[in-house]
Amino acid sequence: MFNGLKKLEYRGYDSWGIAFKEDSEIKIIKKAGRIEDFREKLPAKSHFAIGHTRWATHGSVTEENAHPHLSNNKNIAVIHNGIIENYAELKEFLIKNGYKFISQTDTEVIPNLIQYNMKNNNFEDAVKNTLKKLEGSFAIAAISRDSENIAAARRMSPMVLGISKDGFFISSDVPAFLEHTNQIISLDDNEMVIINDKIKIINFMDNREIKKEPETINLDFKESKKGKFQHYIIKEISEQEESIKRAIDQDPDFIKEIANQIENAFGVFFVACGTSYHACLSASYLFSKIAKKHINVVIASEFRNYRHFLTENTLVVAVSQSGETADVLDAVRAAKEKHSRIISIVNVPGSSLTKLSNEVIMMNAGQEVSVLSTKSYTSQLAILSLLAYASIGEFEKGIGLIKKAASYVDEIISKNLNKLENLAEMLKNKKDIFLIGRSLGFPTALEGALKIKEVSYIHAEGLAGGELKHGTLALVEKGVPVIVVSTDETKKDILNNALEIKARGGYIIGFNSENNDVYDYFIKIPLLENMEPIISIIPIQILAYYLAVKRGCDPDKPRNLAKSVTVK
Repeated sequence: MFNGLKKLEYRGYDSWGIAFKEDSEIKIIKKAGRIEDFREKLPAKSHFAIGHTRWATHGSVTEENAHPHLSNNKNIAVIHNGIIENYAELKEFLIKNGYKFISQTDTEVIPNLIQYNMKNNNFEDAVKNTLKKLEGSFAIAAISRDSENIAAARRMSPMVLGISKDGFFISSDVPAFLEHTNQIISLDDNEMVIINDKIKIINFMDNREIKKEPETINLDFKESKKGKFQHYIIKEISEQEESIKRAIDQDPDFIKEIANQIENAFGVFFVACGTSYHACLSASYLFSKIAKKHINVVIASEFRNYRHFLTENTLVVAVSQSGETADVLDAVRAAKEKHSRIISIVNVPGSSLTKLSNEVIMMNAGQEVSVLSTKSYTSQLAILSLLAYASIGEFEKGIGLIKKAASYVDEIISKNLNKLENLAEMLKNKKDIFLIGRSLGFPTALEGALKIKEVSYIHAEGLAGGELKHGTLALVEKGVPVIVVSTDETKKDILNNALEIKARGGYIIGFNSENNDVYDYFIKIPLLENMEPIISIIPIQILAYYLAVKRGCDPDKPRNLAKSVTVK
């Protein structure tokens, strides 16, 4: 249990806890903070337990708000991912019936509602009746003092069942139990599993029993070891030569067919969040430049505002590392309501996004443990770039260029590692860092700024070079660092922007294929046709890593963030 929770900390590490049955009682251990801060020996008498590591939504980061949560009679314990949208209404009902609450969470209504429903039902039926009352997204596991079963269920939040000869595992993601088994059953929305010495799966809305056979997940557990590296993020940055090549190791006919769908669709939307959104934005430039094709790029959380344009002839390309990003799933469901076709680019087989899609392109990036997306980003860029070339019948040219870009990764790292560490030393106490770019350099500036601020907590802002004079230039004063991401075709214009900054005292850091007098500090990157987004981001990822280390931040687990954002 303890090791499984540690493997899920990338989903949240505000607090953690476990519940187990021992001596006919439900016992709980829970703490605010990270699991590694806990040094006590855990009990080993119980043959089943539930555990949780939390990313706070309702309620601050305290031990009271940590999961598991107990019912008033202390007979039922529950853990929960997601958001119960009608929790206030349920809480008011329970309070009127004499129940008391000790936390600020929405989760605490669940064990108390199960207790209420057990007045006339057994544990299994009480859980089912409770689930029917819940609105919103959830993955829930519950145990009772009076039952030898674990009950678990999901709706719009990930849950997977692991099957081994020694027992059963239930988790929000496979890595929690992958060292024990790679035989899994994925639960679908409104499905509930009862676990004891066997499993029973039912639809909790209509009580239908469902038969599912385990499938084999081919993931390498060894990938999650840091090896010689101090942190996962620098290991994963270093793996990008291979991960980029794996990303484009696709069936050529399949990629050409997807490219043909993009070319012939009546309206194409690329939909994603965060880092994946920046990959989509880069791709829209490439499709315009290479294929003369207009692509709509929309942040997933805003996509429902575009649903009025959707038809059955619209193509939506949804991009997500985890395949569980709540905003992306909501966008896809909005598109499906209009009968639009869905293609997904995703890294996790069997994820919720794969099940909602008509076609799936696997990223093949391998496990990414660090919360920050690095190799996932370049894998997405590689696939999207390949689709752009395939859409004009130049699949082989695209393959060649992307492989060449991948071959530069080790060179970029080895030649610039010391310079980037020195640059981080110079910038570590800065309050602000700006990044500017034009054309393909603009999305890179956005992604670079995201990497810097999310891992080092320095305010970083990425923007188009031409936008400086429309407001942001007011923030530039003596010594303010500005990273200039230059592409060959925009070199003249972006250097003019750099001169505008330098005239106001800014410190200019050039990421370019050749040096220039305007640069106060220079990082050399190779020049390769249309591959600037893949090549240019590598040194910025490394800079962000060193900034975090030198500022005493944890580069694998930045504060307030989680790898997989499963709430809207």
